[in-house]
Amino acid sequence: MHFLRFVTILLYSATLFSQQQIPTFDGVVSAEEWMGAQKFSLDYEVDPGDNTPPPYKTTAYITYSPTDLYVGFIANADMQNLRSSIRNRDEGFRDDNVLIGFDAYGDGRYMIALGTNPEGNQIDIKVLPNGDDDNYDVNFESKASKHSDSYHVELKIPFANLQFKPAQEMRWKVVFARSTYTNSTRSQSINFPIDRNNPCLVCQTPDEIVLKNVESKNRINLLPYVFGGFSAEKKDTKLDYGKFQRNGGLSGLFDLNSVTSLEFALNPDFSQVEADVSQVSANTTFALFFPERRPYFNEGNEIIESNLNTVYTRTINDPLASTKLIHQGDNQRVYWLAAYDQASPYLIAGENKSYSGEGGKAFSNILSYQRTFDQGSYIGILSTNRIFKDGGNGHAFGMNGLLRFAKLYTLTFELNASLIKEPTKDWIESGDLIKGKTVALDGGKKRGDAFRIDLQRNTRNWNTDFYYVHYSPEYEAPLGFVNQNSIRNMEIRESYTYYPKEKEGIIQQLSVSGGSEITFNYNNLRKYFDVFSNTNIQWKGNLRTNINFVHVLNEEFSGFIGKNLTKLRMFNSYNPNESIRLGVFTSFGESLRYEENNPSVGKSFEFGTFNNFQLNSKIQISQSLRYEQLRSKEDNSLFFKGYIGRINMNYQFNKDLSFRLIGEYNDFDKAFFYQPLFKWNPNPFTIFYIGGSNGYSRIENKNKFSIDNSNIYLKFQYLFDL
Repeated sequence: MHFLRFVTILLYSATLFSQQQIPTFDGVVSAEEWMGAQKFSLDYEVDPGDNTPPPYKTTAYITYSPTDLYVGFIANADMQNLRSSIRNRDEGFRDDNVLIGFDAYGDGRYMIALGTNPEGNQIDIKVLPNGDDDNYDVNFESKASKHSDSYHVELKIPFANLQFKPAQEMRWKVVFARSTYTNSTRSQSINFPIDRNNPCLVCQTPDEIVLKNVESKNRINLLPYVFGGFSAEKKDTKLDYGKFQRNGGLSGLFDLNSVTSLEFALNPDFSQVEADVSQVSANTTFALFFPERRPYFNEGNEIIESNLNTVYTRTINDPLASTKLIHQGDNQRVYWLAAYDQASPYLIAGENKSYSGEGGKAFSNILSYQRTFDQGSYIGILSTNRIFKDGGNGHAFGMNGLLRFAKLYTLTFELNASLIKEPTKDWIESGDLIKGKTVALDGGKKRGDAFRIDLQRNTRNWNTDFYYVHYSPEYEAPLGFVNQNSIRNMEIRESYTYYPKEKEGIIQQLSVSGGSEITFNYNNLRKYFDVFSNTNIQWKGNLRTNINFVHVLNEEFSGFIGKNLTKLRMFNSYNPNESIRLGVFTSFGESLRYEENNPSVGKSFEFGTFNNFQLNSKIQISQSLRYEQLRSKEDNSLFFKGYIGRINMNYQFNKDLSFRLIGEYNDFDKAFFYQPLFKWNPNPFTIFYIGGSNGYSRIENKNKFSIDNSNIYLKFQYLFDL
């Protein structure tokens, strides 16, 4: 009898130990709860060190259930000098933080990196072969705790919120990273030594996690919203308030399978929580670029990424309805987006300026297919189409690729053709001609092409980069951002990076580069030719310096040629502690005045400062100032001068709830605005906010301001995860 009881207990115990032990999700990483989990150590500082021992010990753990991946970190630290504040999502990069990155496909196409700062404020980013997408969002859970000599972090990541190819047994490559500060110097460490002769970071990791019997649940997410507000515009001397405006809509995501998702948006509200930061445009003739921040357009961006700017999703301005399909298979991926836009911006590029206007209703389509290979390589095709409801259309199509070979080399290329049938509209009013054809939209037809090739060679110390690009005179990107054409441009750059053997020196890292850029138009006129050098220094104490020197041998604009123009630019950033983050830049020298009727050479001066002050763990003030002026080189007369000042004050009640006040003054336009906003944002997609905006401008010939516009708005959007 006793023998049978012993066997029963033994078999039951074996059953327990054969299963993954799931820790209590409380932000405390204890040895008992994480017993049996895979264990990793972050033993290599890679910045500013060169695979040297890190300043503090960091241990990571991984285990999983059939539905969730669990990650734990124990990060030893000097807790008196720990940088840790309560922040909005994705702002934890400013503090100490830990992350896990995983490559579910094992081919280097991308790595999903998730983590937090010591307060549990979430960070998520998609690491791509040629850059990072910091707008990427994953819905996961995080908790953290602080201890006498360390902080702990626990992550709970639903498998359902990730795309991967399911199998009975899966092996995912993993990278663990930590950012911390010692002696006021930022230190970054990971779990393996970096081979700087290999440009593919995620491909190098020797560590992987083994996952068995994972349940692949298809997502069904619905995201309804309601929006309401008042708007007022100045009429005569008073504000005229309109009726209360209310709106609603629905977006959602359905997984067709574990590697294919379908999204939709019906009457979506794409208003921005924070206004675009104004840019100085006093001496430019080309349209300005503003980044895409609308969450609906960010998923799958790596599949439509284009060095020729073939896709710029902000050209889909106010869609009534849209659908998007993304497929991430073993060796191929697909992106397809279709939308019916109620107001499509229209952009025409020229050699010396660009032309833009507000277009009408249009059907838009973006399709991309890529065949993927190891090391993040791929070959693909990309097509964009826009068909206006009242006539006119534009199409761009081509092929592209990224190829890594001989370990050190990366080749990217893109070849496009465009076919344009202009609408007959008054959206752009101009009498200018491009290749004998009017810029004004009169129903004309255009054909153009564009091509770019980049070749990079990366070694531990030396890096070489060469690129060539051209845009033909009639090339346009209907759903892209091309603001200049009729050019052929080449650049070559060589850089050297020095890693001191001793980290105690005043210089922690040094990089020096030099090169030349040359541009011709399609009549073989040399429009631009320069030589340049650039120096980056990382000093001890978290001080960074960048010095850029450019000597322009000649620059042509609208028939005028400036020669031997020299400009020096310097930028310094200083972050000695959590409370203070300072940045200041200045530049001076000679540059052209881009005035079509009277171009000339001027003496330029720029000054700017970008600062952040963390008053306590909840209050943050950010400030920026940008000043520019240009004077005639001949008689010192002033062509223009002005500045843009901006301040952002944020109070963080907790990691989900905040109040923010933005104010900005634009001296060029003699106008300012302020925007208060109260926001609740418990996950990347659920949001409630109530806020407003008031805009003022100076009354002509009087030293006072009058209000031009005002609005009050609120929005509630909630994620239903079915």
